[in-house]
Amino acid sequence: MQPGELPHQFSNLYFARLNALRPRVEAAAKARWGATALENVVKVLDAVPDATTVAIGTLYREMKGKPDIMEDSTRDVLEKRPAESERMFTKYCGEDDVLLLEDDSGRLALKLPEALADTIFVTGMVACVRGKLSEKGELVVDDVCLPGLGPQRPLGPPAASGERFVALVSGLHIGHRTQDMLPVQLLAEHLTGQLGCDEDHRLQSNIVRLIIAGNASTNPALALADASGGEWQPSDALKRMAPTDQKALAQSVRTLDQFLTAVSSAIPVDLMPGSDDPCNFLLPQQPFHTSLLPHSSQLATLNLCTNPYCCDVDGVRIVGSAGQPLDDMQRYVPSDDRLATLVRSLEFQHLAPTAPDTLGCYPFERRDPFVINECPHLYFAGNQPRFESKAVIGPEGQRVRVVLVPDFAKEHTCVLVSLDTLECTPISFAGLAGDSMVM
Repeated sequence: MQPGELPHQFSNLYFARLNALRPRVEAAAKARWGATALENVVKVLDAVPDATTVAIGTLYREMKGKPDIMEDSTRDVLEKRPAESERMFTKYCGEDDVLLLEDDSGRLALKLPEALADTIFVTGMVACVRGKLSEKGELVVDDVCLPGLGPQRPLGPPAASGERFVALVSGLHIGHRTQDMLPVQLLAEHLTGQLGCDEDHRLQSNIVRLIIAGNASTNPALALADASGGEWQPSDALKRMAPTDQKALAQSVRTLDQFLTAVSSAIPVDLMPGSDDPCNFLLPQQPFHTSLLPHSSQLATLNLCTNPYCCDVDGVRIVGSAGQPLDDMQRYVPSDDRLATLVRSLEFQHLAPTAPDTLGCYPFERRDPFVINECPHLYFAGNQPRFESKAVIGPEGQRVRVVLVPDFAKEHTCVLVSLDTLECTPISFAGLAGDSMVM
């Protein structure tokens, strides 16, 4: 930062998000309520009682269960904290939550109708609301409109050479002290065509890409937390590690490099970082450094990617994350239906709406890189408790396959998605070597 220059503020990110999504929300509201409905659009602080009010802004969910940064900063650094597995499923929401709409003029509390009581609303989503201002100063809402699914390019024609597949896997945790390496080895042999019968080999030959959606390795801070039953700050991790532990972690990265070298020699691999990988914490996470993977990174077939990640494979638009945005959104909703939350985020047209409120991200100034400008054909979240999938059909004929990619270390499952039909098939490697794979 230059002398006299002000530090970046997260408010700029919210303004950029609102500016990007406002035209899309307006178009969706006109289609839903009619062209004349937006004649009454006002700033939230200009709403008047008893008149139908339409306002566009960013939603904010005020929750007493949300962590307090001041409380965290004053906590004893040696105090035992919940393990990562416990914090992943902690809910912030409660019955006394307050939903507010915010624009550049201020905030206005919303009172939702009973019909919308169970609807998924999280902080950071941009919406258009319609209602009347009550004497209490609340906007009594009768309907809420979201951007909805964006425009989508058509799928290309099926390949003449046969059906093509993309393989999705996450949570390999290679090198973790509790990881069973047999399923990982079976996965590598399957992807490289060394495992299975003739039918399996035909399927393997049609896998055109493997996407590893985060947590391929082991974080030193996570290893310490598991060993102690608590949690330390990542910056303290290496200081508290014995030399033997540091060597063990270096060996785990070398093992990952060997795995990637073997698999990348057979098919293209996209490697995304995750919350447990030795990469930066803030979203978007930057790719693995090539010095960590000296052998596999020399292969042209290994693509070191960001998280979240977007790519096109044979005309199929693929968008996804290593799971942190979905994990964080789940803290805002009482339901445990993760698939419904991920599907709902497609209507937000945003990958990580709760960033930067409760999800760490870089304070971008001029644009929000998490806005989904084009509706994907495949939309996934990695490192989830179990595999789930759903086909979503949009109002304009959009077709999206939404996938929860399970944690491989726990479920021993990878997912195949057809690039021709968007059909989804889980493959389990939980059996012993020599057993048939479960599909």
